[in-house]
Amino acid sequence: MFKAHTPGTRIAYDGNMQQRTVIATIATVFALLLAGWGVYAWLDDPSSVNTTLDVQLGKVRLALPSAYIRNPEARRPGEFLEIELAASATDFRPAPRPRKLRPDLEDASTGTIYLNLREQEKSIDPAERPARLYVRFLETEQWTHPGGLIMRHFESSSPFGREDLYMAPPEGRVFAARCIRPQQPPDGLPNTCIAEMRLQGLDLRMRFSPELLSDWERITLGVRGLVHSLVR
Repeated sequence: MFKAHTPGTRIAYDGNMQQRTVIATIATVFALLLAGWGVYAWLDDPSSVNTTLDVQLGKVRLALPSAYIRNPEARRPGEFLEIELAASATDFRPAPRPRKLRPDLEDASTGTIYLNLREQEKSIDPAERPARLYVRFLETEQWTHPGGLIMRHFESSSPFGREDLYMAPPEGRVFAARCIRPQQPPDGLPNTCIAEMRLQGLDLRMRFSPELLSDWERITLGVRGLVHSLVR
């Protein structure tokens, strides 16, 4: 067949074939690059992961949207001793990735609440800790916080010497938070608060910015609602 074609026609035909081959190769490489970028973005952006995982914390089973899980390596079903979540303080949906202050330290963003969940332990109920544990370490003076909370300093010689206690009157059973006392001069590290509660067979520790203290009632209700929605 090819002998019937003129040399010019043969060259044009071969050129078209080479052009098509080059275009097909470029398209394949481009598709692979897009696919690779898509996988990378999926792994790199927790908010884009919408899988619901069957997670077990002791005897408690959770149906947990993987986007809440802070550590990417823990985004899998199975049993855990504890698991840490990150939720938006606005709507309690999965929080965006926190800003890195340095490789080993993340910013405790005002808009993010970090939640550590583990099976309930045989220890003092967090609701009773202010009256049964913390009171012996507190100074006598107290101040009223804008959120309606009472603030008291921990004694400097106590195990909580760098912290202040904020609690709902009269004894902090409804809400209590230990907050790092602002350093003077500032040390550049974020100030954080820790509040604990027990519900649904779980011990829950919340870590958040002191700027959210005035909104403690809404935050507490929102976190409780979130945990109730996860437990099965």
